[in-house]
Amino acid sequence: MNSEILREAHFYEDVEVDIRTAVDDNDRQAKDIRELIAEGVDLLIVAPNEATPITPVVEEAYNRGIPVIVVDRKILSDKYTAYVGADNYEIGKAVGEYVANVLHGQGDVVEISGLVGSTPAVDRHQGFVKAISAYPGIRLLAVEDGAWLQLKAGEKMDTLLSRFPHIDLVYAQNDRMAAGAYAAAARKGREKEMRFIGIDALSGKDYGVEKVLAGELDATFIYPTGGDRVMQIAMDILNKRDFPRETILGTSVVDRDNALIMKMQTAHIGTLDGKIETLNGKINQYLASYATQQVVLYGSLSALLLLVGLLVAVYLSLRAKNRLNRELSMQKKKLEEQKTQLIQQKELLEVQKSQLEQLSHELEEATHAKLVFFTNISHDFRTPLTLIADPIEQLLANRTLDGQPRQLLELMKKNVHILLRLVNQILDFRKVENGRMELHLEPFDLLDSFRGWNDSFRMALLKKHIAFSFEASPDTDFRMMADAEKMERIYFNLFSNAVKYTPENGKITVRLLKSEQNYSLSVFNSGSYISSTDVEAIFERFYQVDGHQAGTGIGLALVRAFVEMHGGNITARSDEKGTTFIVTFPQQDVSQYHPTIVTLPAEEKDVSSTLIDTEVKACEEVVEADCPTVLVIDDNADIRNYVKSLLSNEFRVLDAADGTEGIRLAMKYVPDV
Repeated sequence: MNSEILREAHFYEDVEVDIRTAVDDNDRQAKDIRELIAEGVDLLIVAPNEATPITPVVEEAYNRGIPVIVVDRKILSDKYTAYVGADNYEIGKAVGEYVANVLHGQGDVVEISGLVGSTPAVDRHQGFVKAISAYPGIRLLAVEDGAWLQLKAGEKMDTLLSRFPHIDLVYAQNDRMAAGAYAAAARKGREKEMRFIGIDALSGKDYGVEKVLAGELDATFIYPTGGDRVMQIAMDILNKRDFPRETILGTSVVDRDNALIMKMQTAHIGTLDGKIETLNGKINQYLASYATQQVVLYGSLSALLLLVGLLVAVYLSLRAKNRLNRELSMQKKKLEEQKTQLIQQKELLEVQKSQLEQLSHELEEATHAKLVFFTNISHDFRTPLTLIADPIEQLLANRTLDGQPRQLLELMKKNVHILLRLVNQILDFRKVENGRMELHLEPFDLLDSFRGWNDSFRMALLKKHIAFSFEASPDTDFRMMADAEKMERIYFNLFSNAVKYTPENGKITVRLLKSEQNYSLSVFNSGSYISSTDVEAIFERFYQVDGHQAGTGIGLALVRAFVEMHGGNITARSDEKGTTFIVTFPQQDVSQYHPTIVTLPAEEKDVSSTLIDTEVKACEEVVEADCPTVLVIDDNADIRNYVKSLLSNEFRVLDAADGTEGIRLAMKYVPDV
């Protein structure tokens, strides 16, 4: 504040500033004030060390007709001309709101206050308590008197650390006490457990801003000194101009986001102050030099000319000084505008952050609702599907049933099994989401099981003319502890996707390898390319690659969950040649279990009907018949077969899987419908 007063005084002529410092001594401050009264000062600026002992001497000056500006803290009466200072209650309240924000409304807090009985200490405490009272989850464990001193605050912090094993945040009413509290916590190795917040935000070595940049303080709140404003009001009083009796200065938080900017601005202002002092000193030197020349040359014949020259020089100097002062004022104004813009930008960023957090929360709730909906619907579907599947199995067991009825029942059986598989997949995924999925571990041979399961895909591979190869490290023990049912789900899902996205005459390669610590399963299929963006998100729930066949979007998410439950991981990579999924499992010692290795037998099932849309090619030869010709075009083989079974008794039926094939058949056979 003293520097601000002296800097502002440069902008006014015929002003002399006498500064006295009491060093926190009430008696010394009272003595200094009485000495200034005796000297007949025109105006008195007082920053009371404490309100009670300084009030009488301030009233004495006021009663003698000396204007008194009280700064920083008020006295215990209204006998003063003007007051300039921060609202300590509002500063304490701002600290409380900041604490509630950084602790998210939950935590244990201790407070180290200033000197008991001083008005700033009382107001800052009351404002802080008022703010946190709106957050029941924040507990104020204790309030200790640090007397504004760093050493005493450290002693009080030692006591608090002994009393409370858990502290989330320390609120000190100034930066010196916050530094003392941090040092005490550091001595006990607990400084990382809690946050430290102070008040003052002064720049310079060992002050608040430096402590924030050093990571010792999480934040400090600006306690504006307002020396420039004090000087402006003083000049208004002395020049009989209107002035506000109460001037309340605002505050703002300084944290890691803006501490460096604050330091740079303060350093820049300090540099400008130095330049002002230098310029003022040079001007004074010039004036003294000219005055000396005037005295020496006075009385000579050239005295008049020298006097005129001196007056011109003085005029130019004063003009230069005023110009410099105006430029400095403009620079100061620009700095203040930049500071205001930074504060506004920070507030805007905080609002945007809050909006993003709200959107994230809403998205999570929507996802949860989707999962709950899928689970409920899946539970409702499972029972009727089971009741449909069992009667169909019984009807198909009748050997006398053949022809179209058996084909229709086979079609129903296949699609019921597809629905049951999707329902079970959704229910299993929900179990994983809720953490209720369990592993039933047993000795398991990867090689024997994978070879057995490959037979289930034989028909699907033949229908699309896919070249398949299975490779495994020779003479290798591939036994591990695993859940056989979940390993089957992993393998079938990866193999099914490979068949689904491999074009006709493509290639699928499965490799089972063993490294020093892991087993590795890789499934490669040619002809499909997945962009790098899709590869990164392909294992996320409900994610579907654009342009691919529709599905639930949870198959690969469920595979990843099963793999991670076994302690492994799954990755994917894709290029112009094709796509590869790689699964790794950690090697395990199964010797402590029963020596019989349980290998899950391959099920006697043909998965081709659920993976590949069977294309029934139309006969390429013209069949002479009296019945009309019907061309059926649909990309679903089941629908084509179903329509064909309905019309085949009365029509010659041709079918095509896509528009190109349909046009070719239509041009060749010219169907009636």
